[in-house]
Amino acid sequence: MNIRLIYPLLSLCAALGTSPFALAQTQATEDAAFVAATVPVSVPSPPLSLNEHPQIRADVFRLLGYARGSYTQGDTLIALQVLDSMRSLEHIQRTMLPDGRSVLASIDAGTHGVRRAAMLFDPQRKLLALGLVNGHCQAAIGDAVPACLPPTHAVLTVFLPPGTDDESAAPLLVWARQLPAMLAQAAPGQRQSIAAVEYITTRPGQPGWEARDVPPGFPASLQHLLLPDAELTGSSSGGKLIAPAGLAGLPMRTPTEAAEAGDEPLPDVSITLRSYADFHWILNTYAKLAKGAQVQGHDDKVVFTGSDPSGRYTVTLREPEKKDSVFITVASWRTK
Repeated sequence: MNIRLIYPLLSLCAALGTSPFALAQTQATEDAAFVAATVPVSVPSPPLSLNEHPQIRADVFRLLGYARGSYTQGDTLIALQVLDSMRSLEHIQRTMLPDGRSVLASIDAGTHGVRRAAMLFDPQRKLLALGLVNGHCQAAIGDAVPACLPPTHAVLTVFLPPGTDDESAAPLLVWARQLPAMLAQAAPGQRQSIAAVEYITTRPGQPGWEARDVPPGFPASLQHLLLPDAELTGSSSGGKLIAPAGLAGLPMRTPTEAAEAGDEPLPDVSITLRSYADFHWILNTYAKLAKGAQVQGHDDKVVFTGSDPSGRYTVTLREPEKKDSVFITVASWRTK
């Protein structure tokens, strides 16, 4: 991803030859107009928060893909960090701009809005940009709290599609300065401020895993069964786990799993991916990818069983408890 960083207000004024006072007056005018155009949004029944809304989720993943980064959490899917930052149902707001564009936003109520996200749409409801107020958090080690920037030095990260000018996302800069109620009540020296703005051009077509993640011995003839739009959650070879790294070297099955499997031998190699696409879309996709395979199961678990020159294989699709993601396990038993 291409990152451009705009430094704090005084540095920006110096670079542009602009008076901080004049810029502050302009911002105050923009802020007042933005607030006047902002209204609470009624949501469909049953009520859905933005992070649960299928179309919103699809828009976010379409722009961000399966890229990882460290914003509100360390090295996790950026799309999930954005969705988690707009999870509050009670704080959904829409701002209608004079040119027909709109800003749809909410907050992470657990942080009182320290983390929050907004989406900028064109008049035809095409997503133009995403804004995320965050603390550039590092991954937590053990039971420690993740290390993040203090709220007084928050960062506004603006995600843009390829070929989009940074200036087109200006409404998100105005939105970011509107503090949620709980934050606005803090003492002036403790209020959240946007210390820096960064613009990131996304690469949504990049796969969520790399060729090096494919476990040793995985047949080349089955690699077309690995969806690129998914993240790697686990792999094994020779009966031992390879990923996640923290479990590497452990047996592939626990005693309970072995008992449930009966006499079924362990696969020679397997890989598990996680996709946030619709279950039925994934099911239909694998009906084409695994053409000729036998299909068993329904609802939240479907298994494709087939064979090719490398041996026997299965593709297992699981949607645990009808949650927001689907686990895809491709396993191979090689011909001896």
